[in-house]
Parts: sequence; C-alpha cells; structure tokens
Amino acid sequence: MIPALLIARDCIIYWVNFWITPVECVFDVIESEIARRGVAPEEFERLSEVA
Repeated sequence: MIPALLIARDCIIYWVNFWITPVECVFDVIESEIARRGVAPEEFERLSEVA
C-alpha cells in the first residue's frame, strides 16, 4: 500500500504544479508591469497590507 500512496502523492504534486504554473506566470507579468510603471517595492507592499 505504501507504493500506491507514494504514487498518489506524486500525482497530486504534479497536478497542482500543472495548474499553478499559469497563475505564477500571470503574477510575474503583473509584478513586472508594476515595476515598469515605477511603483517602488515598498509602496507595493504597503498597498497590499491595506487591502
């Protein structure tokens, strides 16, 4: 039963990584756009604390 649980765990890990990758890419695009517009990282952190 242990090998089956390990295989199931690996499948879950790969499945989650597969679905999170596009979200990470979108987040990186948003973050780079914020940097391109000149918003300082300190301001961005402060804004995220307010929300």
